[in-house]
Amino acid sequence: MSDAELTVAQVSAVHGRGGRARQALAPTTLEIRAGESVAVVGPSGAGKSTLADIVLGLRPPASGEVRVSGTAWCTPGSLPDRRRRRLVQGVSQDPTASFVPRWTIRRSIEQAVRRLTGETDAADRIRQAAELAHLSPELLDRRTTALSGGQAQRAAIARALAVRPAVLVADEPTSALDPATARSVCAALFASAAETGTALLLVTHDPELAARCTRTVRIVAPAQHR
Repeated sequence: MSDAELTVAQVSAVHGRGGRARQALAPTTLEIRAGESVAVVGPSGAGKSTLADIVLGLRPPASGEVRVSGTAWCTPGSLPDRRRRRLVQGVSQDPTASFVPRWTIRRSIEQAVRRLTGETDAADRIRQAAELAHLSPELLDRRTTALSGGQAQRAAIARALAVRPAVLVADEPTSALDPATARSVCAALFASAAETGTALLLVTHDPELAARCTRTVRIVAPAQHR
């Protein structure tokens, strides 16, 4: 029995149906244990973001299985139950997608905690998550429109960590940031995952960022498998 927090077993994906169907992700296998980080790299069109969506439970795989904390997460015929959604959280290229524009960062995180965990008092979770994400406390009472790109990305990391997931999926989290800000955000991402024992799946095109991970998994464009 594997002790991995995340297991991706021969997962593939297809776009379209019938005669227009095309393979979007070649069969991919990987494991991540608590506190580890795995970088997924490969050329454009190889299906890196598609894999991220499958692990997040946003779409089912065409084949294979994803397991989280040792139990089935999604298969070709099923997506994760809403009651388990907190177990896998994401940080995307666009951090503002994690927040309601008219709400403060604090309120958005609070609502996420209530919806995904059922807890009504989120104050401690928010404080701890902000510390882990290297997000200054005073920024919690601002809206995303008042934050810089790096601050908004740290807020997105804090939101994901506040529900205490088993797996964190970061899809090109620094692609829109300048190099100095990207390094700072990455430091927060890796440190928080290691400190909380979260399994980190990082989709990236940045070799320096990939090199900081425990391991690297390279996927190739599906056309190369024909």
